[in-house]
Amino acid sequence: MVIREKGVQEGYVAKSSMTATKTKTPITEVPQSISVVNRNELDMRGVHLNFTEALRYVPGVVADQFGFNGTGFEYLGMRGFSVQTTANFRDNLSQQGAGLFFGAFITDPYSLERVDVLRGPTSVMFGRGDAGGIVNRITKLPTATPIREIELQYGNFDRKRIAGDFGLANEDGTLMFRLVTTALDTDTQVRFPNTGGDRAQIRRFYIAPSLTWRPTDRTSITLFGDILNNRSEAAAFYSAAPDGSPTNTLISDPSFTRYSTDQASFSYKLEHHFNETFTARQNFRFMRQDGRFRDINPGFDFATGSRFAADGRTMLRDAIATRERLDQTVLDTHVEARAHTGPLNHTVLVGIDWNRVQATLKFFAASTPTPSIDIFNPVYNQPIAMPDILALDGVQKIDQVGFYVQDQIKFNQWVLTLSGRHDRVSSVNDINAFSPPHFSNKDSAYTGRAGLTYLFSSGVAPYVSYSQSFLPQTGINFFDSRPFEPTRASQYEVGIKYQPPGTRNLITAALFELTKTNVLTPDPRIGGLLSETDEIRSRGAEVEARTEIYRGMNLIGAFTYNDVKVTESASGFKGNMPVRIPNLTTSAWLDYNLGTLNVSWLRGFFLGGGVRYVGRVFNDEANTSVTPSFTLFDAMLRYDHGPWQFLINANNIFDEKYYSASSGGNFFLGTRRSVIGTLKLRF
Repeated sequence: MVIREKGVQEGYVAKSSMTATKTKTPITEVPQSISVVNRNELDMRGVHLNFTEALRYVPGVVADQFGFNGTGFEYLGMRGFSVQTTANFRDNLSQQGAGLFFGAFITDPYSLERVDVLRGPTSVMFGRGDAGGIVNRITKLPTATPIREIELQYGNFDRKRIAGDFGLANEDGTLMFRLVTTALDTDTQVRFPNTGGDRAQIRRFYIAPSLTWRPTDRTSITLFGDILNNRSEAAAFYSAAPDGSPTNTLISDPSFTRYSTDQASFSYKLEHHFNETFTARQNFRFMRQDGRFRDINPGFDFATGSRFAADGRTMLRDAIATRERLDQTVLDTHVEARAHTGPLNHTVLVGIDWNRVQATLKFFAASTPTPSIDIFNPVYNQPIAMPDILALDGVQKIDQVGFYVQDQIKFNQWVLTLSGRHDRVSSVNDINAFSPPHFSNKDSAYTGRAGLTYLFSSGVAPYVSYSQSFLPQTGINFFDSRPFEPTRASQYEVGIKYQPPGTRNLITAALFELTKTNVLTPDPRIGGLLSETDEIRSRGAEVEARTEIYRGMNLIGAFTYNDVKVTESASGFKGNMPVRIPNLTTSAWLDYNLGTLNVSWLRGFFLGGGVRYVGRVFNDEANTSVTPSFTLFDAMLRYDHGPWQFLINANNIFDEKYYSASSGGNFFLGTRRSVIGTLKLRF
């Protein structure tokens, strides 16, 4: 049977997911917290620039930890831990490879069908899942339903964007094709003072063809490739004055700072159903990113012992440049078996996966001094010599092979999920600045997960679970020539899910305690991971509601309380809270289809709005400096008329000026008001 028309997607509730178990499992049967952001929500909230915008209304997640970022980096925190690269997954395959300085894979949100957010340790299924969880990006792939969509977009900061999504299939649905593409040209809120209005810019182009062939009703083969070119300039990192107060001065320079990446991938997905019992799948992806980066870091005055000269206003600066290549190859093969043993129903999964990451770095320093800058009266577009001293030349390779097995056992209303995994990891560093320059290491680990769920006929599903993670860590340890030690984590979680049968409602609540060792602290300017904290414990509570209050009115509500403490520290900060982690976040989004009022002139109109609260964060490990909490408001107006759709999305509508954090002498300015109009034609 070929389905030709699926209708308009409504609401924000998903029934099932393959992210948690690699099998199609109802969300109420997953013994772990999981949220799904579907395409309808991405469109309604106007998620088109940075991928992190998709996660602003998800509990347990802190998006945009370093404020507005136009460079493309996807700064995220989950359950008290930074997961910028470690939570990065796509179509159940890791794309968390990280470069040795700046490099990291990024995602254009228009390419996605939905986003699955699985919170807590996830190594048992994915091998390289981190303690806080994973964010699984689900790609737009061919369907039997024809797709013809064009988008035109314009907004403040002279934002211009065009996008297209086209899909077709033959009559019997055995051959399907899809092409997704988008191009972006925009200025940003990052303005350089005393320049007459120079702003940092973003130029981006994305294209992704995909093809699905179904030679029989039991077999499908999907080929997928994409190219993403990103050209961006400075992020919203503003220098602090000597007394620690914020300024409007950017350390970067509009004529010098550049973040340039060319990213491409090729993937395939094979699936074959032997019979009603056995199914085999194989997923493969190769990704490559070539990056050229230029930026300016604060210098150091040995006479004053600070970044400022003796006059207290002149900041020394050092220009840097890197050339980086990041390759990642991932192959996952597994067999699923559905069987019965007496009163027990089993869904068994047995698999093996391979993950290889290779990162190369050439880091250049400048032989010619970089011009200093007066932070109270800055002068930009000064002549800055290109860095020409090869200070670091390095290669890092990490190979990981994992074997895993899982059994989802059903007995009446009980669901028992048991999973186990064994990983073997080898890593090699060749860094010319280290002594010795070559270092290799091998490691292995067992991880597991056990969860028990009870399914009431009313849709209530309480559960309890225990899960572990093991993660080899990429990056350069500048304090030691050895690679970073792998991080390990374990979590206890108890929760309840409520999804009344036949409704578009899902309410979840969870309590958890999570402990992670060998935690890495990221430097916001360098992008690498530079220092290790011994052990961190995270306790918290999360509540999420995705409901249709009544016909045409949808609500998304999220609440997170997080108590995070350093439990072991060689630096003397035991008992303190780690930096840039809010103890409280909450959000709510409500939209209404005015056409349900049965007033003819309101037919086709949708109205929506949201509020987001992020609590205070500590800026330093000693917990002496605090960035206060902030509250932001969003709004949406949509009108549908035949094949046409028009949306206006406004984020931070009151243009609240706030800082997300402060660290290392930098203040990270949050996202200012954005107003975007989108015209969409579906034909």
